[in-house]
Amino acid sequence: MTDRDSDFEELRPTGEASHIPDETLSECTDGEPDRQRVAATTAGYPDTPTETDTECRSCGAPIPADRTKCLFCLTNHLEDCSSETDAPAAEWTILGVIHMLVESSTFYGAVAKGAAAATLLASNATEQAVDDCTIIYDFENEPAAQLTDRWPVLPAAAQITSTDGEQLLAAARDRTTWSDQPQPAAGDHEPTTYLYDEGGTGIRDEQRLATLLDNVGDDAWLVPAIALQQVPEESEPEHQDSGIPTKERLECHQCGRTTDHQFSDHESVPDETWTGHAIWECQICGMPRYGPSPK
Repeated sequence: MTDRDSDFEELRPTGEASHIPDETLSECTDGEPDRQRVAATTAGYPDTPTETDTECRSCGAPIPADRTKCLFCLTNHLEDCSSETDAPAAEWTILGVIHMLVESSTFYGAVAKGAAAATLLASNATEQAVDDCTIIYDFENEPAAQLTDRWPVLPAAAQITSTDGEQLLAAARDRTTWSDQPQPAAGDHEPTTYLYDEGGTGIRDEQRLATLLDNVGDDAWLVPAIALQQVPEESEPEHQDSGIPTKERLECHQCGRTTDHQFSDHESVPDETWTGHAIWECQICGMPRYGPSPK
């Protein structure tokens, strides 16, 4: 089962799509009118709610003990980049909150342009840190507090001339790594650019930001979005170079005849001076045996 399937399973209400037949409904009523069924149990709801003694494995938000993620991360199938679980190649992790700087005379116009900028950012080959991006307005649930608490406010969109817009812009400016500043080490799983234009290109120069703000004037909006990053697929190490043959005709002790054998690996050795025996596997029965080292 994939993580996405497990998210759907965890979101499914208890008892939904049950395979247990309802014998009462299938019984013959002998012409009597249907009546409302009486509950077969007197057990009520729990007296106290489930204790929130665990954390969402994706964002760290407090959740009930019977959950693995918060509702926001379950709905959007988000994983934590620091998770040590075996993850498929298409694993998504939360990079952080970023902001689209767009020009619009209305709130809904700003949201539409912000969504378009997020789509362009996800497909922009030069912006390799962000693999997917969704504006907060498009999420069905509120983002986890671990994301929203890092910002003074986090509305669906804010005009820069407003109080919310001024606070967001000031926070984004402080956190952005500008082009004349030392670049942080790779692998921190944190965005270094927090402002993007309508084309999905990062704003990393303070002079360019000032020019954009001057050109837009009072119609400048900030549209917050959540940036996602895809976990790279870990490639398996190759045991042999492509130029070295890995097949050999050897006698199989299980089959009792000479069969094709595939080179598997060298036997682990206690001493570095000893190269170890080459292990070959029969392609008919799978029985391993020692054999010559491939050259």
